[in-house]
Amino acid sequence: MPIAPTQRRPAQLQVNTAGAWKTVVTFDASDDVDATKVQEAVAALHQVDQKPSWRITTTASYPVPLRHLGRNTYGLWIDTKEPQ
Repeated sequence: MPIAPTQRRPAQLQVNTAGAWKTVVTFDASDDVDATKVQEAVAALHQVDQKPSWRITTTASYPVPLRHLGRNTYGLWIDTKEPQ
């Protein structure tokens, strides 16, 4: 039985250094290898400078945050809680 292809999940990495969020890179969040590379790269940058905040969001016109990393997360990626 063939395995069904994984549906693509476009996402973007954004950084906030002073006020506004800026998109750094767009990637496919359903690709575990790429998603891991993005998160590991940010973790390495966070070791150098803890001031910027980072988030992974959807690519919609009004991006929905999915995960974030910043000063208050101690260098760990935290899943964003969805509003109820």
